[in-house]
Amino acid sequence: MVSQVRCCLSKEGINTNSIEKAKGELLKLCEQPELFPRDDFPVPPAGQSELFFHVYEDPIQEYSLYVYSALCGKAYRPHNHGNSWAIIAAIEGAEKHSLYKQTGYSSANWIADIIVQPGTAVSLLPGGIHAIESVGNSPLLHLHFYGKSFEIQGERVEFDKKTGRSYHLTLDDNNLSYIIDARF
Repeated sequence: MVSQVRCCLSKEGINTNSIEKAKGELLKLCEQPELFPRDDFPVPPAGQSELFFHVYEDPIQEYSLYVYSALCGKAYRPHNHGNSWAIIAAIEGAEKHSLYKQTGYSSANWIADIIVQPGTAVSLLPGGIHAIESVGNSPLLHLHFYGKSFEIQGERVEFDKKTGRSYHLTLDDNNLSYIIDARF
């Protein structure tokens, strides 16, 4: 899957068309749930609502794949992934991705909602903004594929729709405790 995506993105560059092709490759991987058994990627233990299992990363921290396991009720306010593209596809469970367009330094307007459930995925170009909310009653088991690992995505922007403010943050070891290194 990574080889197919790398080939596509290196030939075409990172654009809407190439990311859509990459999304198709991740969806094919999700069609093999036996590769992601719950014994290896369990639901979070008591006191936690989510876990990211880091299962692949190339030598320069690009093309990073995470298996996301979360309980129902998890939500994130609108945010981007810094300087990375992102693709999220479902193996189990469903979540709503609300897509936004940044309209100013600290504002973003809603564009559309996409329900990511088995057989569907969402993709974002670098700087793309989405909010996430789990829906339904089933725990999530999703694949998150990024152009850069969390640690090198650069400064992220989060938007607080209630206050109209934006917040800038960089992910590092201090705020990545929910990630388990599962690379073999």
